[in-house]
Order: sequence, then C-alpha cells, then structure tokens
Amino acid sequence: MLFDTKRHQPLTATLWDQNIVENEIASIIDDIEQSMLPHACWPTHPLDAESYPRSGPKWSAYAGAAGAIHGLQILKNYGYDVHDLSHLLEDVHSSFIKSPDVSVEPGLQIGEIGILVPRLLAEPDNQEVSQYLLKCMEATVDLPLYEITSGQSGMMHAALALYRKSGKHHWKDVFVKGAKSLVDNWIQDVQTGQWLWQSQVFGPKRHYYGACHGVTGNANILLQGADLLPLGYVEMIIKRTVATLNVSAKQKGSLANWALCTKPDIDKLLVQWCHGAAGIVTAMARTPVIDTPESKQLDKLLDKTAELVWQAGPLLKGSNICHGTSGNGYAFLYLYQRTGDPVWLERAKKFAMHAIEQCRAARLHYGQGRYTLWTGDVGLAIYLYHCMHPSKAAIPGLDIF
Repeated sequence: MLFDTKRHQPLTATLWDQNIVENEIASIIDDIEQSMLPHACWPTHPLDAESYPRSGPKWSAYAGAAGAIHGLQILKNYGYDVHDLSHLLEDVHSSFIKSPDVSVEPGLQIGEIGILVPRLLAEPDNQEVSQYLLKCMEATVDLPLYEITSGQSGMMHAALALYRKSGKHHWKDVFVKGAKSLVDNWIQDVQTGQWLWQSQVFGPKRHYYGACHGVTGNANILLQGADLLPLGYVEMIIKRTVATLNVSAKQKGSLANWALCTKPDIDKLLVQWCHGAAGIVTAMARTPVIDTPESKQLDKLLDKTAELVWQAGPLLKGSNICHGTSGNGYAFLYLYQRTGDPVWLERAKKFAMHAIEQCRAARLHYGQGRYTLWTGDVGLAIYLYHCMHPSKAAIPGLDIF
C-alpha cells in the first residue's frame, strides 16, 4: 500500500450544496468573532495543546492568534462581513515576544514573520514594522533550515508577496538572498543522484521531500519567483526536482507517493499537505509548462499523485489545511487550475462537503471551534470559498496573503 488506510476515512455521501458551504463559512466567521478572549487571543484547542505543549495562549501564524486574524483579513478581502481585527496584531506580536508559544526563530509559520506580515498588509506605510520585518527576514537567510515553517522558503513566500503587492525592491532583494541560500545548499547525493536539502528544523538533520520541509516546497518558491532570478534557473530547478521525484517515488499502477524523508530513511507514507502526496501536488502544480522531457514527466507524476490523494480519501485528523481534508482538497484545486479537467474540481468539492461534516463533528465533540489558520477552522473557510471560486484557489498564508 502507498498510504496507511488507518489515517483515512470513507468519503461522505453528501452532495455539493453551495448553500451549506456559504452557511458554514458564515458560521466559522461568527464563531471566531464570538469566541475571542481578552488580550487578543482565542481558546487553545485541545489538539493544538497536545501538539504544542507550552502552556498559555498561542500567538503564531500556524496555530495561534496571528493566523486567525490573517485568515479573517483574507475572508474580508473576498467580500465577507468580517470585523477587521488587524489592529490587534501589535498586541499579538508583543505577547509573542514576552511569552513565545513556539520557536523564537523569526519564521513564517511559527515565528515573527507570520505575525508581522498581516500587520504590514493592514498598515502598509508603517516604516517601523517594515524595517523590523525586513530584519527578521534577513535573519533566516543563513539558518540551516531550508524549509517553510522557520526557514528561507517560508520567508521567501512572504517577501515575494510583499514585492508583488508593493513593488518595493528591498522585498525583492531579500527574496533573492533567500534563493541564493537555497541554491547554494542544494546538494546532489552521489549515490542516488537526488538533489536534496539537509534541513535541521526541529533539531534532527533530515532530507525531506514534501511541501513543508522538503525538496518540492523549496522548488515551488524558487519557481514562483524565477523572474527575479538568473536566466536558466527554471529549467535547472525543474530538471533537478523532477529527477529527484522520479528516483524517490513509490509507484504502483496509476498511483504515486513519497516517503517522509531520506538520510535518515523514514519510510512513512503520509498523504497530507505537510508531508506526502497532497503537498507535492500543490507545490509542483504551478510549475511552468516548458517543452522539456522533465516537464512532461512532471505532468504524469502529478496525475498519479493526485489520484493517490483521491484513492486514500479524507484524512482522519480533521478538516484543516496542514494535515487534514482541506489541505488534501487543495491538491485537486491546484491540479484543476493546471489542467482544466473538471474531475479535479468535482473531487475538491466532495472533500469540501466531508470537511464541513468533520468540522461540525469536532466542534460538538470538543465544545469549541479551532481558531487557527493552518490547523483549524478559518483555513477550512478559505478552502470552501476557493471551491466556489477555483480560479482564485491558493493556500492561505503561503500562496496568498
């Protein structure tokens, strides 16, 4: 088997219903707004308390207040009736500095960058925030991380978004510095021929494949900003990445998946955004289509990988983006954008209906919502919107800010 059946559950029989979808988005927004506590935070969900056991409120973009506020910003930009809580981000940042709930590295998902970016989006002329954020971004360049949560590639997503929005060249410059760090530390394994990064995130040194910590996540951001990099980088990045994916893929018939990492070899086969098939699709589906053998090989791999996400079914872990049904559904939305094949949009909508049921069941079981962007309900709300407007589909806090 290319996936662990115990991590998945049968797909709901409930058919797509846009009224149900819109009502769920409204319900999530209302729950977030009604459940906010004093001092700009929300009740910590028991599952987030288990995963990140430091006591006290959560502040980060990944599983804390900054992500909830940023998610509401995105929904407001999509036209929803949302109370803009951006003014609270100054307090969120101060609270994070005083009592960090996660790593103190200045990263996108679990550090200061993810708190400061939505604040700067709300206050684009705030030079103090801009300069402090730039300093945080610069601080990631030489870290031995090479991934999204705390490292260069996460910083680069934010820097690229700010450059595209503002045209200010200091964001371009720090993106290019991050890209140089990635390329300089992209090493070919002499035994297998794979091109790998040695990421030291969370302590151990590992060579990951997935969208969050690995080869495909790094290749994705290099390709998204390739117009800012030297000529020839697109072909080089595609050639190295596809060669690595071809060598390392676990394939059976029309399905493909990848192990968690190599060196050390951890042969766990996950089907999530953060690790495994779903994230590999979202990371690589926006790769430019060029007339090379590697580009054609990539399209075949993406079809096989997305088919595995479908065959595996919704994730038992819940409705969230990072390691839940919404994140896997984004694989279908991204492939629909790439191919135009309506089957992928239909599958994304089926996962959406299942995710709604998961969210409602979890709210009843735990007696509260999950007030986070990557692990919780606001991420689901944005995914539901994207199922109705698939041309806009982009993972929030990463591909859209």
